[in-house]
Amino acid sequence: MASNGQQQCEQAEKMGPVLTTAALVSWARDHATQLEEDMTFRQGDPGYGWWWDPTSPAAESKIRARAYTALYFLERFAGEDSQWAVRAHRAFDKNDHSMATGARELGDVLRAWADQVEAGIVPIRQVDAQGARAVASSDLMEQVQMLLSERDVHPAAPIVLAGAALEVALRSAIEELDLQSPPRSSINAYVGCLRAAGLLSVQDVHDVEQMAGLRNLAAHGNTAELDSERAQFMERQVSRFLRRLHDAVGRSTPGPQRSPSS
Repeated sequence: MASNGQQQCEQAEKMGPVLTTAALVSWARDHATQLEEDMTFRQGDPGYGWWWDPTSPAAESKIRARAYTALYFLERFAGEDSQWAVRAHRAFDKNDHSMATGARELGDVLRAWADQVEAGIVPIRQVDAQGARAVASSDLMEQVQMLLSERDVHPAAPIVLAGAALEVALRSAIEELDLQSPPRSSINAYVGCLRAAGLLSVQDVHDVEQMAGLRNLAAHGNTAELDSERAQFMERQVSRFLRRLHDAVGRSTPGPQRSPSS
């Protein structure tokens, strides 16, 4: 995971448009809400306390994937050694109740960070759009490969996380090229914006729509149609597309470009 400090992006020689505070705060709050989904409250016998459990084995993998994304987010924008990242890892990695309870507490940390950022109390460790796109190609996709290698992880988890990497990369490309953001925040809206700007081909659009469809199956609980082969297919398709996106943005943007993960 990004918490190990792997694949840190070096400072850009040419800074692109930065991710706005409002966008980061909004993402954190939305993701905190998602961290509370697909779980149910359990009350133990007297003296045994309470905890949250996933509603199904597939839900457990989705919750874990969302938690990994939240940890990466705080390490990236609060700082790997910040109190926020430390609190987040303590809440999730060392929770005494359950994994789902840890994910829910991780959501509380995200909300607290967003509140203090919005109030101007906590600064954001800002990352330029090119850097965010590079991280999607390296840190997040490394986490996808890690999930694929774990036998007890449902295929929905790496698919959801690969979808997150795809969405981050598309949104960051729009910001890096200073294009007008679409009114809706979604993979299909982002790819439509980049296609209209002449950055993507018809085949690119088809490929992304296929990946978005697979991500939606995983995110919305249609797990009967998912297996390890489809998860591996998603990883390969996203990785290939991120390399093509890197090249396309490089042709449209003067100055040095970071190389994506191979």
